Amino acid sequence: MHFNSAMAIASIAWKNVARKIFRNFVLALAVSLLVALLVFALLFTKAVREDIDAAAMRLGADIVIVPPEAKSMADEFILESLVKTFYMDQTEFKTLIDLPDIAAGTYQIYLHTLDSGCCSIDEGQVIAIDPATDFIVTPWIQGNKNLNAGEVFVGSYVYEYLGLIATAKLFGSGVDIVGHLEETGTGLDRGIFMRVEDLSKISKEAMGSYTPGKISIIFLKVREGADVDQVVAKIRDINPRIGIMTRGSIGADVRNTLRDILKVFSITITISSVLAILLAWSTFTAMANERQREVGILRAIGARRHHIVQMFLGEAFIISFIGGLIGTALGHGLILYLAGDFNLLTRLGAHSGLSPENILLSALSMFSGIAVCLIGALAPVLRLARMEPLLAIKEE
Repeated sequence: MHFNSAMAIASIAWKNVARKIFRNFVLALAVSLLVALLVFALLFTKAVREDIDAAAMRLGADIVIVPPEAKSMADEFILESLVKTFYMDQTEFKTLIDLPDIAAGTYQIYLHTLDSGCCSIDEGQVIAIDPATDFIVTPWIQGNKNLNAGEVFVGSYVYEYLGLIATAKLFGSGVDIVGHLEETGTGLDRGIFMRVEDLSKISKEAMGSYTPGKISIIFLKVREGADVDQVVAKIRDINPRIGIMTRGSIGADVRNTLRDILKVFSITITISSVLAILLAWSTFTAMANERQREVGILRAIGARRHHIVQMFLGEAFIISFIGGLIGTALGHGLILYLAGDFNLLTRLGAHSGLSPENILLSALSMFSGIAVCLIGALAPVLRLARMEPLLAIKEE
């Protein structure tokens, strides 16, 4: 009995929605825009945070040491693959590697770009590594992990556009490309990796601002069971001015920017929700005024107040559900297609995929849009349901 009654109310609600298709479409469109904004905001922040955390994990280091003025530049290279050069004295590495809580350490030296026989690799970073201590690059190498004199590895981005070309030149000197990295989602993808020992073969003109005895960045692994924060405190005692980043603090500038973006999203979503509520209130106020006589007749022949409320809220649910479906698709479309205009997304490689969490966030956004529409419709619907049947029939 209850099922048949619910089906009858749903059928009436659907027919009423179809009667005023244009007006109801405007409300559905308002809901769809709100849902699209919610989907985009949630997936945007989730994707950026996940990519920052993943990039920090893929480096394989617990602590990263850079010159104090270079923390932002190091972030930009690690997360956004931007070419950067900065230097500090190599004695910093020799001091830190002997700390009792350090299990492993290595360093890298950042130079400039690789020149192949016919063209240059844009935004490619030449990086000198110490193969004997390296644990950042070699785990990503496919095949032979040995790097001999005059040989280089290349990152996945460089490999995609250059390939294993034996005639590549590094600052005018011939080199052999003997291997490439799997895609890491970090600045390593745009790297060209040579041995530190081969720096002596590069001309002084090509060295730029680099001078022997300098390094760019230090990667440290702490011993199992050691507290990273305590190790960081010891490093600061040794050199209070050194730039220190841990896995949790890598991407601090991007995270701060993301928080500012979230504030903008929150304000925009709040304004959109208020506008959607007002539009739903206006739409259902007009419906209530138009259909008072209809409601009075239904009440007179036995319909109860909750039947009237269910019928009108059923209409609001159908309208907002359609809008929610459109908005969900639009929100994913914004991430997939329009996000190419956001440097932050393209450099971090943030994307929208079909995952359980993304589906959950999409459903949450959709039902938030439905709730906003129902809230806006509730006041005029309750007012109409409380009217006495005879009064409703008499009023035009």
